[in-house]
Amino acid sequence: MNAPLVSIIIPAYRAGRYITETLESIRAQTHTAWEVLVCEDGIVDDTRDRVEAFAATTPQPVRLFQNPCNRGVSLARNRLLDAAQGEFVALLDADDLWAPNHLTYSLERMKADHTDWIIGGTNLLAADGAIVERDILPHPLPLPQIPTRLLDYNFILTGAAVFSRRVFTDGLRFDPTLTIGEDLDLWIRVIAGGHRPSFSNVATFHYRKHPSSATGDSANFAEGMAALYSKYLNNPIVDRQKCRTGLAEYLSVTTRMTRRTQPARSLQAARQLFRLRPLHPSSWLYLARAKLAATRTP
Repeated sequence: MNAPLVSIIIPAYRAGRYITETLESIRAQTHTAWEVLVCEDGIVDDTRDRVEAFAATTPQPVRLFQNPCNRGVSLARNRLLDAAQGEFVALLDADDLWAPNHLTYSLERMKADHTDWIIGGTNLLAADGAIVERDILPHPLPLPQIPTRLLDYNFILTGAAVFSRRVFTDGLRFDPTLTIGEDLDLWIRVIAGGHRPSFSNVATFHYRKHPSSATGDSANFAEGMAALYSKYLNNPIVDRQKCRTGLAEYLSVTTRMTRRTQPARSLQAARQLFRLRPLHPSSWLYLARAKLAATRTP
């Protein structure tokens, strides 16, 4: 029997520094029936040259797609999912790595467990590739508990997940309207589709951890997470009270962190917080402060 083809989905933006190492970790896979699909989401460096150099040295198919400008990781991944031809789909970012047994282990584990996807274990890498934390393994959970737990903490890293193609055959794709947490959102919708995961007991994915973002990016993160929580506020798949609490926290962070520099943005978040919890004293306080900041803007 022929080994099943795995489509490896790689969005790339400013990826020239790391993508050769990422591709080499694919070449080293013990499961050799794979195709690589790369979408360069904005042409800014030598990513294309590096992908083409790799393609010239491997018999497996390597396909490069290019967006002239940056359109976002969700649209890049969706474009590649539409083009994928494999029986399985594996996600990988252009700066992360796999251990050589990643695909072999993932496929064997899914087959043994009769599942549609696997949540892999992770090792954390520093920017220079040194391992800083080993064997971060997912804790097995009953299917109904996973969505709410994911809102507390996204324990599923993108490059650690491998899927049967049938997970995506009904048009399931990443939500391009989400700027933060688009992967978390997809995991919840995979669960909503009834797709039970396997939980890996080995770490075959290496996640490159970059230096922490600046304060301005923290505001973007909070605003993006608020949009994600808003999406699930009235969805019975998650615990509604926990979702409300999380949404309120992220709206509070957004309005507080943008009040001085972007008062209109702060006021928008404060108004959403007030609509969510009109009887809570802090909602009145945040709204009043945001309005005052907005009136002081020239």
